[in-house]
Amino acid sequence: MSVALHADARDFLRLARVLDRIPMEIKARAFSSAMRRTVDQGRTRIVKRSAERVDLPQRMVRERTQAYNRGSAAAEIVMRSKWIPLYTLGARQTRSGVTVKLRGSYKSAFIASMKSGHAGVFKRDGSARLPISEMFGPNPANDIVNNSDVFLGVLEKVMDDVFMPRFMHELSRLLPAG
Repeated sequence: MSVALHADARDFLRLARVLDRIPMEIKARAFSSAMRRTVDQGRTRIVKRSAERVDLPQRMVRERTQAYNRGSAAAEIVMRSKWIPLYTLGARQTRSGVTVKLRGSYKSAFIASMKSGHAGVFKRDGSARLPISEMFGPNPANDIVNNSDVFLGVLEKVMDDVFMPRFMHELSRLLPAG
């Protein structure tokens, strides 16, 4: 079974004429609602893709990601993240070092709590007792910066799949039946 879809410039002109007759207040409300839904979907898909790429639970990526509506025609999806400490990923001390779920083992590493109360996975910088350095896992925000083409493609797909159908749905909901 195949489906053929035909659209030409006359269809778009007809749609533009219909939209011109709708009051601006209704168009603005429909646009705002559609934009809000699109931004939420964009955040969901960005979180999912980022979690897959850096091999983290979506929960950890989601709590570092916010979506903002900046007026009626602008929105932002912001991911603020530092390098995630290995300790928060479920590190366990073993005889030879530390193992972390989904990350593997780190030979000669150890888990320690500092006087400040901060706990982490550390490794000595040399053969001396000090200095030591904390070990970190992935950084989802860094992945987005380094692979922006992947994430721009995700957002592009969200705009194509969600925005226009949602805008038309919101218009039909706001317009009186008749």
